[in-house]
Amino acid sequence: MIEQDTLKSIRNKNLSDILQVLREKGECSISTLTDNTDGGLTTVKKCVNQGIDYGMIIEGDVGDSTGGRKAKLYSINKGYQYFVFLIVDNNELLCKIFDFTFKCVNELSVNFEMNHYYETVCRLIDMSFDIFDVGTVCLSIPGVVKDGKIIDWYYNKNLDGFDIKKSLENKYGVNVVVQNDMKLTVTGESAVSKQNVKNIVTVQFGHNGIGVGEMANGHILEGSSGFAGEVSYTSDIRKNITGISYPAKIVRNVIVCINPEVIVFYKSERQNKLSQIFETAIKGIPEYAVPKYEISDDYIGSIINGLFLLINKKGYFKKAE
Repeated sequence: MIEQDTLKSIRNKNLSDILQVLREKGECSISTLTDNTDGGLTTVKKCVNQGIDYGMIIEGDVGDSTGGRKAKLYSINKGYQYFVFLIVDNNELLCKIFDFTFKCVNELSVNFEMNHYYETVCRLIDMSFDIFDVGTVCLSIPGVVKDGKIIDWYYNKNLDGFDIKKSLENKYGVNVVVQNDMKLTVTGESAVSKQNVKNIVTVQFGHNGIGVGEMANGHILEGSSGFAGEVSYTSDIRKNITGISYPAKIVRNVIVCINPEVIVFYKSERQNKLSQIFETAIKGIPEYAVPKYEISDDYIGSIINGLFLLINKKGYFKKAE
């Protein structure tokens, strides 16, 4: 069983890598795809043929001759399936729809009441289904999530224990990805080429509360119940995220426990004294253990990158059977 899962994972990665090259470069020949992926010529040919069979890849015209036989070109079928991303940001639910090239083709934002979250999600999915051939739905949730189940949502306790992944899969028959928002940000940041690190932390004070995402040695830290990184449970007499002291203690604890190479802070309406927080946090920390830090205003962008990475990792570039 483990061997079968490993082989499936390798095949998914090979096909995912080919699709990513086609997204970045547009029409490609087999030779170009081979040069830009880790697979050999035989593997690439098999994956391209598999992609054609699925309907993901389109066989196109032949390219210009470079002196030999003209090479056939291949491209992505952008309408193969569409991805619906639903992201909680304060009391707004952002809905972004991407085609199979990962290009955003539609987006809207709606206000919602927490106790009507699931109904709002279903309404937006229904609207998307009316227009697009949706194959995958992705949810970013500011709460403890494990295996598609909402374990603990501080601001929305009526959904605690709700297996939202299973419910949506049964209702719509599509792939469903559910993950904590900050775990998605650190996943997304790890995929950004400029980072190129395996130990990274993302931090935000505001929007949906206190959020921390942690990656150690290339692995997202979730813990046994998805609770890892829930720093809002850190006790302090003066629990004030708009000041410097309490946020700095949280950052310091993260540095001591994770020893990241990079910390990415996200700006928010409630806390933007991020340089001061960092400088306070590192006082007394040995110089060799002090990470670099960056300040970003692209919280949503990091979540989106994280969701695309999960789609590829889980093989959800294929429609649900």
